Amino acid sequence: METQRNLLTVSLVAICAILYFKWIDFSALKNAPQATTQIASEVPDAGSQAPVINNTVDQASVPSAGDVDVPQAVEPSQPSTLITVTTDMVVAKINPIGGVIERLELRQHPEAIDEPNIGFALLKKEPGETFITEDGLSAVGGQAPNHLQPYQYDQTSYDLGSDGSVSVPLTWVSESGIKFVKTLTFARDSYVVDINYQVNNTSSSAWKGKLYGQFNRTEPTSSGGGFGQLPSYTGAAIYEPDEKYQKIDFDDIVDRDADERKRNKAQDLVPKNSLTTSSGWVAMMQHYFVGVWLPPEGEKKFFTNSNLKANPNYRAGFTSDFLVVEPGQSNSIGTKVYLGSKETARLNRLENEDSIDGVHLTVDYGFLTFIADPLFFALSWIHKIVGNWGWAIIFLTILIKALFYPLSAASYRSMGKMKKLQPRMQTLKERYKDDRQKFQTEMMAMYKKEKVNPAGGCLPILIQIPVFIALYWVLLESVEMRHAPFALWWQDLSAPDPYYVLPVLMGLTQFLMMKLNPAPMDDIQKKVMMIMPFALMFLFMTFPQGLVLYWVVNNILTMAQQWFNYRQQEQNA
Repeated sequence: METQRNLLTVSLVAICAILYFKWIDFSALKNAPQATTQIASEVPDAGSQAPVINNTVDQASVPSAGDVDVPQAVEPSQPSTLITVTTDMVVAKINPIGGVIERLELRQHPEAIDEPNIGFALLKKEPGETFITEDGLSAVGGQAPNHLQPYQYDQTSYDLGSDGSVSVPLTWVSESGIKFVKTLTFARDSYVVDINYQVNNTSSSAWKGKLYGQFNRTEPTSSGGGFGQLPSYTGAAIYEPDEKYQKIDFDDIVDRDADERKRNKAQDLVPKNSLTTSSGWVAMMQHYFVGVWLPPEGEKKFFTNSNLKANPNYRAGFTSDFLVVEPGQSNSIGTKVYLGSKETARLNRLENEDSIDGVHLTVDYGFLTFIADPLFFALSWIHKIVGNWGWAIIFLTILIKALFYPLSAASYRSMGKMKKLQPRMQTLKERYKDDRQKFQTEMMAMYKKEKVNPAGGCLPILIQIPVFIALYWVLLESVEMRHAPFALWWQDLSAPDPYYVLPVLMGLTQFLMMKLNPAPMDDIQKKVMMIMPFALMFLFMTFPQGLVLYWVVNNILTMAQQWFNYRQQEQNA
């Protein structure tokens, strides 16, 4: 009977753990909309024909600013090919219809570790999944090349030049003869694309318009979380001087649209889904990678909107201040967009060299960023010395243990005293097994007499918990861990251990560490504590190698410290 009860207890705990972590995964995915129809304009392969767009325009897809007319799409006379741009960092596919980047592969970050020659596709336009940039000009009472207009182009393939950059010029001429030249410039060792619009006004009247840029994406089916792991944030973010860094997830975008509809109905003059500011940026984030629009100087408006009709998609972008070009004059306006990985060094370079405040916050460590940032700095500093992220994790774990040694020692001293009192506590339990209140009274009297604080072992550990959580996010969020090798078969610190060696070591060390601690007096607690190391072992089989490596090393160091402190106590007794 006792054996059956134990088996039932083990099964119940295991089932509860599985249900809980499955609930986490379900919560992350439950609002993900499913595509019901195929996207009308799919990205063809390089060299194939781009689809012809029709005259039906989603009015919300072309931003306007009150007095800016929404231009209509013009059907091109013939289909166009995609323009391919290859640099040391990216392979970009530009559609001459709108001159927009519809696909961007990051050459330094392979799609899979066994496919090093295929770069990760940050931007894409595929059935069921879209993430693209859209930019253009909107004119007041005239024509302008928005992201639905067909441009003229000279060639379909560009490579990085000897001067470290490559430019792609695209031309569009209005019916009144105004010439617009859009130039996209890619640079060596950079994820920043410079987009410039040159307006040559040969007409008899002034041209007035605004520049806009936006991300257009569907909600992905995965946000980087796995079984038992919290998902990484995927969605929009805006940074501006007053409110600083603001995350706007897909549900928030829909809510902001609803607020805007209420505003229009009530004729409220305060917009609900946009804000006007003098500086800042707007981003679309996902696990490890990010796109950031870096608008030009001057007054600008950040906005979000959504289209939930067929293939639900969400937009976040900006519109610039007005540009006026008098008859017979030329003028230009431009913007930049960062399309790449969330490498801390590159983002810091944007902040320091280009004065883009707050862009490092796209590496989303959550509410413990103030702890996570120094941890990542220490991890990077160690990596520069040892040259291996796995060893950097090990040495950082040792460093953290050393810093917390006084707190841990106090905790283990308290637990050591508790362990010595175990036989006497067991005697009290047997003596007062039918009188729980008397047992509690006698036990507290014994603690007071022996000067033992039952909570003394908990407080130092609680103080350390924020550091452990922050380090969890550092190892989970840092793109530097993606495909980073350690040793032997551990060739990707962001992926689970293929042979489960690290999770098994974690479970064994957790079990041995538990044996060093005072055993709980309650029988149910004892059974739970016996089950926990093995439940964690199965859970950690899905965790990234870097996290499990940290946990194993931490357990080994904890056991060594416990053994050393308990031995000291025995010698001093």
